[in-house]
Amino acid sequence: MAVDAVRSDGRAGGGSKVAWSCLVDDTPQIWSSITPWLATAVGLAGIDPTRMYVHHVCPLRPEVASLCAALGVNVVAVPAFDARSPHSNKIRQCQGDYGDADRVALTDVDIVFARDVPLATITAPVAGKLVDGPNPPVAVLERIFAEAGMAVPARFACGSWNAQSQRIAFETVGGNFNGGLYVVDAPLLAALGARWAHWAHWLLDRVELLDKWRVHVDQVSFCLALAEAGKAFQILSDAWNFPTHRPVDTSADEPILLHHHGRLDAHMRLQQVDAPQARPAIARVNRTIEQFQRRYFDNRGFWNHRYAHHPALGSGQGSRGEILERKRALLAALIPRELSVLDWGCGDLETTRDLPCRDYVGVDLSIEALRIAAAKQPSWTFATPADFDAGVDHRRDVVLCLDVLIHQPDPAAYRALVGRLLGRARRGALVSGFDRDPGIGSHITYFHEPLSRTIAAMPGVAAMVPLLEYRDTTLYFVAVGDEPMTPADGEAAQAFARRVLSGTLPDQQEGPA
Repeated sequence: MAVDAVRSDGRAGGGSKVAWSCLVDDTPQIWSSITPWLATAVGLAGIDPTRMYVHHVCPLRPEVASLCAALGVNVVAVPAFDARSPHSNKIRQCQGDYGDADRVALTDVDIVFARDVPLATITAPVAGKLVDGPNPPVAVLERIFAEAGMAVPARFACGSWNAQSQRIAFETVGGNFNGGLYVVDAPLLAALGARWAHWAHWLLDRVELLDKWRVHVDQVSFCLALAEAGKAFQILSDAWNFPTHRPVDTSADEPILLHHHGRLDAHMRLQQVDAPQARPAIARVNRTIEQFQRRYFDNRGFWNHRYAHHPALGSGQGSRGEILERKRALLAALIPRELSVLDWGCGDLETTRDLPCRDYVGVDLSIEALRIAAAKQPSWTFATPADFDAGVDHRRDVVLCLDVLIHQPDPAAYRALVGRLLGRARRGALVSGFDRDPGIGSHITYFHEPLSRTIAAMPGVAAMVPLLEYRDTTLYFVAVGDEPMTPADGEAAQAFARRVLSGTLPDQQEGPA
């Protein structure tokens, strides 16, 4: 077998047409990783979105489908490969239609692009980076190849690091690539993919051959298929598939692609690592992710990530600590037991879980948040906005919308949401937002106009009084009705809100249906 082991040398046609593909499965890590993959492919690698393909073995979440549509990225539904090996779903990409592409790069979703990718330096029909560790050891690979009736490919010396940050030497065989990146000539892909699928099924039927390394069915079966095909391959350096979950030799080049394995912070940014050659690349990647989110911010995707991977943070500083206690105390003082409540943007329920209401509906875009909330109050009702809108009775005595409006990127949608929520309140609403430009410059918060101005422009507003201020945010009580209301002489705002919600006004006011 011909082997090109040059790490980044060689020449190839720089004008070749390349398709970039990933595969989406239904796991929190994958849903969180798709935004960084898209953001850096377009923003740092300069890849044409029409050359990108998101294959999915499960229904795409609405936010991912919308984002791909906005960018012009191709989405392709494919069947799952084999329930015994979810990692092998990536094999389904080999049967795709990549148009006029000369070369196809198959990447894991938890890969990000640190800069433009020098594919012209790849001269062999197949390329990849050898595994980061002895996964599996050479002895296991030799047993598998013997059982398959094939000669074992040539060995290569590699290095890895243990938990004590000690470098260890190991060997693996050619073609045993880390599955984060495979680069394959397009004319070869379908045939190689068919044999890859064959060997994956073969291994799954003999999974004991892999011993404790059974999770690596996909990469070992790729190695078998490549050896069987007898095609030349090129071994790429760490820079092409740079791991952030383990130490890397200080001699390694600055990353081209970073493999983060789902290690993302609360804002979907990569966590920094000790490797000095990776720090500038990670900083560049994170700036690009922030800029991308600012332009294409999606509440559903962001909060699903936050609540799935960083639940202790809640929705931020406004949902924890002293501010949380102030909110809880205010709601406890205002909302009588007999009232029905619609909590729009309920999050993880930390603010409202102790409310003594008779009828509570919590609505949130994040299905991860709703899972947490439902575990805290199993007898309450929880729904996504779409599910709630499909219901019959949309109105409740009081509507809560706390720290939701500040995350609405579109001014028209922001105003529409305010009107929508006020229209669902029978007695009143507690709504928070920015009453002045906070000047934060965050990629997840937006100021369009003072919240008081937005509320005042809505029909059916009988009164509006501020109740609480925290972190540049003002919490208003809004009484709804056809006739104006005003607090009594000397009546504090909180007492007025309590009186309205208790229904102790001479004539109880009803909001518009």
